[in-house]
Amino acid sequence: MSAQPLPGEPAPPQAEGPGPAPSHTSWPWAIAALALGSLALFAFYWETAWSLVSTWWGSANFSHGFLIAPIAGYLIWQQRARLAESCPRPSMLGLGAAALGALAWLVGETAGVILVQQAAFVFVLQSLFLAALGPRVTRLIAFPLLYLYFCVPFGTFLIAPLQDLTADFVVHFLQIVGIPVYLDGIFIYIPSGSFEVAEACAGVRFLIASVALGVIFAHEFYRQTWRRLLFVALSIVVPIVANGFRATGLVFLAHYSNYEIAVGADHLTYGFVFLSMVLLCLLGIGYTFREPPRAPQPVPAPASRQAAAAAVAPQSHPAAAVGVALIAAASWAYANHIEARSPAGPVVFEPHAIEGWQSADPMHADWKPNFPSASREYLVGFQDGEAQVDLYVAFFAQQYQGAEVVNWANSLTGGEPWQRAGRGTDEVTLGGERIAFRYERIIAGTRGRVVRYWYWVDGELTASPYVAKLFEVRAKLLGGEQAAAVIAVAADYADNPRASQPHFERFLAEAWPIKQILAQPRG
Repeated sequence: MSAQPLPGEPAPPQAEGPGPAPSHTSWPWAIAALALGSLALFAFYWETAWSLVSTWWGSANFSHGFLIAPIAGYLIWQQRARLAESCPRPSMLGLGAAALGALAWLVGETAGVILVQQAAFVFVLQSLFLAALGPRVTRLIAFPLLYLYFCVPFGTFLIAPLQDLTADFVVHFLQIVGIPVYLDGIFIYIPSGSFEVAEACAGVRFLIASVALGVIFAHEFYRQTWRRLLFVALSIVVPIVANGFRATGLVFLAHYSNYEIAVGADHLTYGFVFLSMVLLCLLGIGYTFREPPRAPQPVPAPASRQAAAAAVAPQSHPAAAVGVALIAAASWAYANHIEARSPAGPVVFEPHAIEGWQSADPMHADWKPNFPSASREYLVGFQDGEAQVDLYVAFFAQQYQGAEVVNWANSLTGGEPWQRAGRGTDEVTLGGERIAFRYERIIAGTRGRVVRYWYWVDGELTASPYVAKLFEVRAKLLGGEQAAAVIAVAADYADNPRASQPHFERFLAEAWPIKQILAQPRG
């Protein structure tokens, strides 16, 4: 016999009928979809994934990459309670995002830009989560997924600017304290000796690690956007300034100790201890304006969770993963198709004679640019009275991954004893037209020279490495000219680098358009 409510009284709440919780219905299918899709992505993009691991292993600048995925996984694990109370719903938005990421990967693969491939791989992986879980659930783990971008070895382009910035910082500080100093690019000369701001001294490794730590610290300790942005900004500025003081301190220690300390192993120990202290100070500064811990977030009512779970077909989660896998497979297959259909250009080329200039031996037997994957290299001197220049051409019959006119392994410096002192872009006037070129200023003891150069890709001449990459993509996608080259003109100077400009302009006036020194492709 059950009690009945009196007239006018509200009925007592009824117990919810039995029904599976979302965590027992949709989530197993969603997790299976994520596992299936991830395996497919790693299968089709295994070369890209392996390039990430090999870079972490082989470069001290990016060894922190091994920690990023575990950190992201831990941050997702922290959200397990909220995730269990949510219902994953597959989304077509994820398939659209995966298509964009696969297209970006295809462009990176076609251009041979491994950084684009790696970033696109991470993006497609994130798209898999969006496709299998839907926007609402993915939003709960958006930060860990975005944090995966720190897996990508990004930032080597900062090495040269940071070398210059560090050298300027040291010089200005030495001038303040009254030590006579002379700066030549990245080489610092004081009465007691000379110093080079090497690539390892640029502080890129410390900067990248600081930013990666600063981003996660800002996310965990702050809720207000301005606090987060402030700390991330500090994690960028502080290591750059600190690296300048570190380099200045090394110069001081070497100078005042008659070069008995702050060299060799002392140099490395001092730098590690100093930058570790800076990192601790940075975290201490950030801790001073931290916010209270976040209040627990409300979870959906049980009835709404069950209703949401009932609306999702479990089989739709694997279907979303299969869709992402098919998109990745299509980009991988088309990349292989492009590679198979791209015929190599002619390996033999004949640089044309330059009117008014006589062929001669190169001015320096110890200067030889390094383009290890070129099909053929050409280095010859040209002389016209007292003026002399060296012409260097690295010819590529076909560009592919690792063998490109724009590649980190290529070097116009030429190695020992030549060292880079500066680089940049400039222009020259030919026939009333301003022509842009890139240059590297290199020195070997008291000798100096300026190497001015262009890229020739798909029949076009450009000074921009980025435009050269776009020309490469265009040639491969549209069936253009597969041959490419780097064309460089080097001229010496004694004291002022500008002294080499007249010889360069005279030679260029006769050789222009300089791409004519390359023979036209022959069948």
